[in-house]
Amino acid sequence: MNTDPEKLTTEDTENTEAIMHPTDLRHNGPGDRARPRAPWVAPRGPLIEKPPAAGRILLLALLLITPALLAGPGHDHDHGPAMGASAHTGPVKLTEAQRKNLGLQTTPAAIVDLAPSVEIPAILVVPPEKHGSVSAPFAGRVLEVLVKLGQQIQAGDPVVRVAPLAVGSPAQTLASPVSGHVIRQNAMPGLAFTPETSLVEVGDDTQLLAQGLIFQSPELNKIQIGAPASLTLDVFPGEEFPGVLQRLDTGHAAEDPGFHLYAAIPNPAHRLRPNYRGLLRIALGETQPAIAIPRRAILGSLGNLFVFVENEDGEFEKREVVTGIRSGNLIEILEGVLPDEKVVTVGNYQLQYLGAESAGGEDEHGHSH
Repeated sequence: MNTDPEKLTTEDTENTEAIMHPTDLRHNGPGDRARPRAPWVAPRGPLIEKPPAAGRILLLALLLITPALLAGPGHDHDHGPAMGASAHTGPVKLTEAQRKNLGLQTTPAAIVDLAPSVEIPAILVVPPEKHGSVSAPFAGRVLEVLVKLGQQIQAGDPVVRVAPLAVGSPAQTLASPVSGHVIRQNAMPGLAFTPETSLVEVGDDTQLLAQGLIFQSPELNKIQIGAPASLTLDVFPGEEFPGVLQRLDTGHAAEDPGFHLYAAIPNPAHRLRPNYRGLLRIALGETQPAIAIPRRAILGSLGNLFVFVENEDGEFEKREVVTGIRSGNLIEILEGVLPDEKVVTVGNYQLQYLGAESAGGEDEHGHSH
């Protein structure tokens, strides 16, 4: 019977219950007698023989040299960027098809007048002095509503007919105290009311207030009444509605850490409506000339900001930039871009992952991929 564990056959394993492994004799120390361990039990079933030592060495050598043979001469380099690094390492030249697929758009850097500013969320409201409420000085019941929601009326126009609850009192007609649109209508025929009930509300929206909320910050000390302001709204993308800061809270309640600001926004065409929400930008200082580009052209993180600039050869260079003040959708460039240089504003995010290989089709070894 074959007693070498590495060369056992099926027949040997079937006839052998337990055999001693060659390493089962061990010594505890110098002079100790060898003492056997527990017998090694051979596994049931056929065993796979190990390849000879020379065959294992040959197999290992083949595994090591196969990738180099498949890659070909001059390709023993890494094609992927390091983790967290951009694949872009130099100017990228794109074909017209690639530019179209990326939807690439550029904007020239320009010298404009910028002022430091702060942006805060805002909601449009009717100025209190232009907001009128129609109510009666007595309790009664509504007989007829003479206006409709959204209707333009003038001060003194009849709004609602009511009947006092007092026996023998004649019906009366209530008029609007201000000119404007009907912005709320609570009255309906048969409605019982008290002197505290607001039956109809009228507001003059030819000028609205953008009510903004700002919390305690250094910018709060720089805000001045009369400062230029502008409002942007999602319902009018790409448009700015100019105004001027008109009112400012002098304090706030203990439970409310915010301050309310009010910028007057002209609305002669009645395009804006009360309760529209957007962003209110307020200038914090005097304007000054500066090189500016759209904020969406900036990529990277704080301390490592960059843009892509299209050069005269139609290639796109990655430029590190130093930024200054922000004003609305524009940002000042202190270093990195010159006036009239074209920066990528759309498609720049995808462009940072296109290197010379993916854009040009050949790598530095002159091979196509």
